[in-house]
Amino acid sequence: MGYVVLGFTYLSGGLLLGIGLYLVFLGSFPAWWKDWILRPVVRVTPGVARLQGLTAIGLGSSIVAIGLTTLVSESAGGLLVVIAIVVYVIGAALFAYSTWLSRRPAS
Repeated sequence: MGYVVLGFTYLSGGLLLGIGLYLVFLGSFPAWWKDWILRPVVRVTPGVARLQGLTAIGLGSSIVAIGLTTLVSESAGGLLVVIAIVVYVIGAALFAYSTWLSRRPAS
């Protein structure tokens, strides 16, 4: 893997980790985010924002784990890839669940 691609994985993964931590700790999206960024989310609640943050953390960590596979042994790299895939699938499920929660009628 080239160093440019490796740097891109660390940059994008780190950015997603930072966004995810921001959403988890604050429980709301930044006010400057436009509506098109929040398109799948209808009603933003603190729970939905935190689930979206966990999704971003999962996706960012899976991207960083894929990038780390070039620096470790083959068996550890294979384990990192499997873990990254599992975390990515869990993150996708959390995203779908949080989107579903935001579209439920208010009770």
